[in-house]
Amino acid sequence: MASRALIITADDLGLTPEINDAVMAGYDAGVITSAGVRVGARAADAAIVSATMRPGLGMGLHLVLCDGNSTLSPRHIPHLVDASGRFVERPLEAVWLYRRAGGLREALKAEIRAQIEKFLSSGLYLTHISGHFNLHLHPTVMSILVELAANYPISAVRKPCGGLWRWSLPPLIPAWERWVEGSFMRPMLGWGRLKGRAFLGPRRVEPLGLELPLTEDAISARVAGTSSGVTELICHPASQAPCYDGVGEAAIVTSSRVRQALDDGDAELISYRDIAEGFEG
Repeated sequence: MASRALIITADDLGLTPEINDAVMAGYDAGVITSAGVRVGARAADAAIVSATMRPGLGMGLHLVLCDGNSTLSPRHIPHLVDASGRFVERPLEAVWLYRRAGGLREALKAEIRAQIEKFLSSGLYLTHISGHFNLHLHPTVMSILVELAANYPISAVRKPCGGLWRWSLPPLIPAWERWVEGSFMRPMLGWGRLKGRAFLGPRRVEPLGLELPLTEDAISARVAGTSSGVTELICHPASQAPCYDGVGEAAIVTSSRVRQALDDGDAELISYRDIAEGFEG
């Protein structure tokens, strides 16, 4: 068995048709191995249809509890979302609202259950759970996932997410605001990781590209130089979010040069399904 293993995961599947096409192209090119779908997004149904035709693609739930729409109707969770079913926009606001003393735990549990059940109703194998802005690691959310794991097939979650935080913030926010959000979010991610010890997960989780713009040379060197154990590299191909190079990542995940670097390296390319089924690297 290889001493190094790589999971290359695309987040935000289902958000737009363009993201769906880019993720499927990346899988077909042999670069992307896993994806996280936002089941409440407008292109989620199309994404699920495409995924069912690719049984080798590890499919997880990308939990949305901020900056997105709920799965449940607003009338069922009126204090969690606004009248249009929209969650709060900023992750720091969500962290404060979802604290254990905030009184929203039962509504959160109902919404998280609804997202899990919508995923499972597709017939896809649930390989893992991740979260938009990593809010699946909020201590309240993680405690809910631990409870729900008694009744749902939740075995793996994305856990060591501290290194992802600065790549997910909008690039034009003031430095002081970035510092404040980081000061609150990093401890939350740490506590969530501790609470998530009941779940499997990779040893390291990092962005696919550390510097923008992305280049084939840089990404090829990156996939060849990961450390021992299981490393997950996150990408957002075709994303229109300003914090990501969606166009560049769409090109990278279909690059024959990157695919060749993966073939030439000594890391085993796996998916989250391998983690869920007990892969040890």
